[in-house]
Amino acid sequence: MTPQQLVGTAIRMFSITMALFSIPYLSGMPTALRSYGMDDDVLVSLLIGAIYLAVALLSWFFPMVISHKLVPKTSFDNQFSTRPDEVATVGVALLGLWKVVDAAPDLISYLFQTSLRAGSNSIFDTLGAEGKADIFFILIELIIASAFLFKAHSIAKFITKPLTHHSSGTPDGAP
Repeated sequence: MTPQQLVGTAIRMFSITMALFSIPYLSGMPTALRSYGMDDDVLVSLLIGAIYLAVALLSWFFPMVISHKLVPKTSFDNQFSTRPDEVATVGVALLGLWKVVDAAPDLISYLFQTSLRAGSNSIFDTLGAEGKADIFFILIELIIASAFLFKAHSIAKFITKPLTHHSSGTPDGAP
């Protein structure tokens, strides 16, 4: 694996992160903003989400172009002694752990605050439509994070396959 391929793999993981960041801006936030009568801000939220998604798509489809801009060209005998899927597996697992650390406290805090407001009523009834949507999207984030953790190697193979298997049979188009 060349330094450029390693960076290309990291760029693919960055792409996944950007796609995850787009989710609340494209789904939950516009709903919440509308409910508070902030209709003008819905467009801003959607625009931010679209920018995150555009960055995700560009970095997903062109990781090696970006990688070659970031890492100076080296000879192809300059290789790391690890397989791309091993590096990507570690990265995907770390991404999953990071997302769990990011989303789980949000879920716990949200449910705790709701239980305080609920009193003797059901937490589910106290949430309302917005709260249920927020909980739903946090749970989606946790499901995705769990998939990253428990299927890291499968995801890593998917991420690295286009980076390491070219029609010429050599890494990164080497002669």
